[in-house]
This record gives sequence, structure tokens and C-alpha cells, in this order.
Amino acid sequence: MNSETPETVMPFKLKSVLYNIAFFLNGLLLFLLAFEERFVVPGWLQPIGRLHPLVLHFPLVVLLIYAFWVLLVDKQGSKRWHEGYSEILLLLGVFTAVIAAFSGFILSKEQGYEADALFWHKWSGIVISISSLLWYGILKHLPPWKLITKVYAGLVAIVLLVGGHLGGNLTHGDDFLTASFVSEPETNVKVNLQEALLFDDLVKPVLEQKCYSCHNDKKSKGDLQMQTQALLTKGGKNGMLWDTTKADLGLLISRLHLGIDDKKHMPPRGKPQLTSEEIVLLATWVKAGSSFSQKVVSLGTDDPVYVYAQKIFGGDRQEEQYDFDAASNDEIAKLNTSYRLIAPLALGSPALAVNFYNRSSFKSSDINDLASIKNQIVSIDLSKMPLKDEDLKLLAQFTELRTLILNFTDLKGTTLSELSSLSKLKLLSLSGTALKLEQLDALKKLPALQKVFVWSTGLDDKAVAQLKKNPKIDFESGFEGDTIVIGLNPPDILNEETFLNKGDLVSVKHQIPGVTIRYTTDGADPDSISSAIYKKPILADKNFTLKTRAFKKGWFGSSTEEKSFILAGFKVDSVKLLTLPDKQYMASKDLTLTDGIKSDSKSGTGKWLGYRDTDFESLLLFKKEVKVKSLTISMFRKIDSYIFPPSIIEVWGGENPQNLKLLKKENPEMPHEKTPNSSNIFFSLDFDATGIRCIKVVAKPVKKLPSWHRGKGDKGWIFIDEIVVN
Repeated sequence: MNSETPETVMPFKLKSVLYNIAFFLNGLLLFLLAFEERFVVPGWLQPIGRLHPLVLHFPLVVLLIYAFWVLLVDKQGSKRWHEGYSEILLLLGVFTAVIAAFSGFILSKEQGYEADALFWHKWSGIVISISSLLWYGILKHLPPWKLITKVYAGLVAIVLLVGGHLGGNLTHGDDFLTASFVSEPETNVKVNLQEALLFDDLVKPVLEQKCYSCHNDKKSKGDLQMQTQALLTKGGKNGMLWDTTKADLGLLISRLHLGIDDKKHMPPRGKPQLTSEEIVLLATWVKAGSSFSQKVVSLGTDDPVYVYAQKIFGGDRQEEQYDFDAASNDEIAKLNTSYRLIAPLALGSPALAVNFYNRSSFKSSDINDLASIKNQIVSIDLSKMPLKDEDLKLLAQFTELRTLILNFTDLKGTTLSELSSLSKLKLLSLSGTALKLEQLDALKKLPALQKVFVWSTGLDDKAVAQLKKNPKIDFESGFEGDTIVIGLNPPDILNEETFLNKGDLVSVKHQIPGVTIRYTTDGADPDSISSAIYKKPILADKNFTLKTRAFKKGWFGSSTEEKSFILAGFKVDSVKLLTLPDKQYMASKDLTLTDGIKSDSKSGTGKWLGYRDTDFESLLLFKKEVKVKSLTISMFRKIDSYIFPPSIIEVWGGENPQNLKLLKKENPEMPHEKTPNSSNIFFSLDFDATGIRCIKVVAKPVKKLPSWHRGKGDKGWIFIDEIVVN
């Protein structure tokens, strides 16, 4: 035995502190496990749980080293055994093991992990922490040369390896530890480009490589699994993965475009990221209707995804040779944004393809910003952007264009002649726009134009038949076969303002001819059979939520578009907040409630009054007596941000603040697990007509969030932006 003692390596007091902290945390961990079902992780403790991946490797390595060291010592007095260093090594293992176990327990309370795998990994970590603490406590009775010590060391090493393996499975998928030892059968099977399916052969491999590790049957972040078509279509706790009716195409595509440091960006930082070609691939698949049976060859030969498929599978098509120089990578990176993606048409090619996303963010200058690389751009996709006829003049500067996609834009076709300078344009898609036959004559001046898509435009069968007589240009008026099914975009509700006067009209339109618009005003979702058909503007004679959907034979019905309208009421002479909102959500204080401005559908815009720790109480004062019979409160719901309807609403009225009586009390219906996450909401409270000069409104936040919510037992928020008195 070597002469150094533990005290010569680490002071006794420091050892005692580390051991006592480890002892306390193990005891606390056991206590929390005993009451696990009732334990709710407070917000301030969540960062400690997320430290688990950072600290778990330290005890794993330290305790394995110590265990193997014990197994190697063969006799008492061995020169390979150093008592001081070995004890400190075990103490460090004990201390870091309980830190890892405690943080892991906190992290386990978050959603997204498969229950069985999580259960065994959690308990293996707890066993490691407690067994190492016990080992240190009876260290003097377990010298390393004894058989019982070696058996104990071997068991600890086994549990360490098993626990590490289970943790790897949770994070990286099944058989993470042993996968490298299993040889996969080699295959020489090549996919024929003519038979390749867009999803099975291109999209699915990308999802497997970049998404499955976090969304599988063992680990389902956001309650999302992606291994099968059914699971993909189902989506996760935040809803469906794609929606062609939305400007950003839904969750899957929008989260790919978020900044790498955004916590909602997918894949998260540290995971393999999608290439620009892969992002274009997924967006193209979603745009085309997210069909699981669509063939790659259904895409145009100049489509960037078709070119990508050729690179993957090979093909007999001779690629066009471009005679211009490539743009600088720095310039391309500078012009790439979360709503505009610029990518090479093929690996090593100087030709660039540009795709635009997010209708609400688009402006004409976004096209003009590309002027510095206009000589390299051969493909532009502006589908569903609010492109106007006057914007075609901007597109005319891109003289290297071969493909131009303008589907479902706001074009009327009056300036198609502006495209006459595009001498190399081969494919033009104008589907879903409002065109007239005579306007298409301007396209005859384009010398290289081979194909024009005009399906779902304003052209009737007679006009289409006339177009098809053109020997030079192939006008496509629709799809033959059943490989692509497209969903309608929702109708547009034209009234931008929320607050209307009685008798105002609400108008709705759809840009595709022949669409039937159905609507409801009673809160129900419109269907294709029983809901009212929109034929003329809707009269506003009460508060209502308008829900609309579009239907057309041969198309999927659109998603629901909705907007709430509130009738303007009496002019309130003054407002006084009796309780102040939270400092984060002060908005314009008193003025917020009667300024006639509807706040945005987001919680962080600074336009909401937010209450959590106190009830909302406000006085509305009138200089002259008014006859009141209803009151409407405009509010906001965002379930994942703890923003709920109030548990109780009270309306008091009278001659002055000291003489009030209760006019109405209501307990709003609470959301459930399937309630849409985010929405503007309003509550109308009717009561007997009463002459008053003062109204007091009370709204009480939810005291405890429901058991299904991730913040169960915690307090809820209420967000208010307007009160209307009628």
C-alpha cells in the first residue's frame, strides 16, 4: 500500500462537504420519487434538468475507471493501488453521479420520451447514484483485493454500461451502443429514376437521416413520431406537420427556416442539419400536396428537385451547360433569409434556384434584392406570394430564367408582355391566377417557351381548346391521373378591422374560379353539405366569429379561416385599472381597454394586458347615464404559454364606484387537450338593460392549470386588450 493518505490529496473538510451534498441530494431524489406523480417542475428548475446531457458523461467515465482499477488490483500492498487518489476518484464519481441523476430526473418530467425506455434509464441512473454513495460509505470495509469488492465493482460497471446504453437509445434511437458492431447487408439495388417515388425514395431518406433520432417510438419530442405515413400525417402536440393553405406551408417547413439559434429550429443545434437541396425537396413535396404515391417524373425536368433526383439516382438526361460564372458564396449567404431560399440547381453548377416562402413577409423589393445575382438565377418559385402585375417588370431583369412559377399569386394577367425579355424561359406556371385568353398572346413572343401551366384559372374549356392549337407551346390545363391531389387554400376574409358598427358588411372571396365558399357564425366548423353558402356580404348585427372553408370538385377542401368581429359600443369617457398588470405585459395600461385596436395574435407583441398573480379589475366611467345590456371582453388564448380564459368573469354596475351591484357572473369553459393552441377569443355577457354611469369588470386567472397541461398545478395567465359596452 502506498504511503499517501486521502488527506494529502484532498483536504478532509472538502471531502466532507462533497459527501454530505451527495448524501442530501440522494435523499432529496428518493423523496421526490416517492411523490413523483404530484411533483411539478417549476420554471426556474428546468435549466438544471437540461444540464443532464452535459454532466452525465463525467460520472460514467470516473466510476468506470475506478471499477476497472479495483478489478485489476490482485493483492494487498500492490504498487498499482494508490489509496489517496482512488478514494478521491470514487468521491468525484459519487458527487457527479447524483448531480447527473438529479438533473436527469428533472429532465424526465418533460414530454417527448417513450415511457418504457425512460423508466429503465431513469432507474439505472438512480441505482448508480445510490450504489456509488453506498460504496464510498463502506469503503474501509471493501479493500480492492477482496473478492466481494471485485464483484461489487463488476456489478456497478455493468449497470453503468446498461444505463449509458439506455440513455443512448433515448437520444439517438434503438441499439445506439451496439449499432456499430452490426454489419448492414450491402445492396446494389438502384432506384430507376422513371419509377422513383418522391416520398419513398427522396423525402423519407432525408427524414430518416435528419429527423428520426428525435421522433421515434422511443423518443417522441413534441409527441411526434415519423416512422410511418400514418404517424407523419397525424402530426404531434402542435398539430399537423404541413398545411398547403398556410403561407409558410406549416410546421415542418417553417421550423426548417428558423435561425439555428432559435429553440424551435429543427433539427436542433448539434444535430445534422438539412442541406439547402433537402429543404427545397421537402417544400416541393408539401407544395405538391404531400402525396405518398407521386412519382419524381411528374415534376418538370427543370424543377430543382428533379435535378436533385438525377444526382441521387442517375439518369440519361444531358444537363444544360451554362456559360456564366458562379455567384460568390458570400453573396448567396447574405441574400438567403428565413423566407427566401437560394440554392444551386445542382452540385457544382453555377445556376441558382430561388424559392420564396411566407406570404405575409413578402414585398416587391425582395425580388429586386436579387439583382446582384440575376445572371445566375435560372429558376424562381413565387407560388402563393402576393405578387402583383406591376411586379412582372422586376422579373424581366432575370434574363437567364428557364423556369418561372407564379401559381396562386395575385396576378390578373394584364402585364404578361413584360416577360418578353426572358428569351431563355422554357417553363411558365400560372395556375390558380385570374387570366384571360387574349392576355396569353403576349407569351408567343418568348422564343424558348415550351410549356405553360394554366389549370384552375379563369379560362373556360373553349379557351383552353384554342390554346392547345398552338403548335409551339404546350398549354397544360390540368392533371391527368391521380398521382397529385391538391388542397384548396382558404377563403380570404376581406375586412381587416375587428370592431364593426351595427349594419356593416363582412366580405369574403376566393381567388380560384368555381369555388364554393361555406361559412358559419355560431362557432361550428363549416362542412361541405349543411353549412351556409356564401353568396353576398354578411350583415354584422351582433358579435360573431366567422369561419369559412372553400370546396371544389376534385380538390381537397381548404382548412378553416376564421375571424372574430365585435360590434362597437358606447364611448367610454374614462378607464381606471384597479389592479396593475404584470410588468412584462403593461401595454398602454388604461388606454388599452378602449382604444379600438385589436392586438396581434401573439403574446409578445406588447399590446396585451397580462395578469397572473392578481385578478384583473377595471372601472369604466361615463359622464352621462347609459342604458347597458351587454359587455364584451376581447382576450387571447395560448395554451402552451399558460394563457387561458379566466376562471371567473364578473360585471358590476351602478351610479358610482361605491354603489355597485352584480349584473352578471360567468365561468368560461376551459380548454381541453385538443383545443387549438392559439386564438383570439371574446366573451359576451348579456344582462337586463340597466341605466348606469359606472361599470366594474373583474376577471380571475386560473389558479391551477389542468392535469393534462405541462404546467399542471401552476397558475395561468389571462391576456386582455379591449372591453366593449353595448
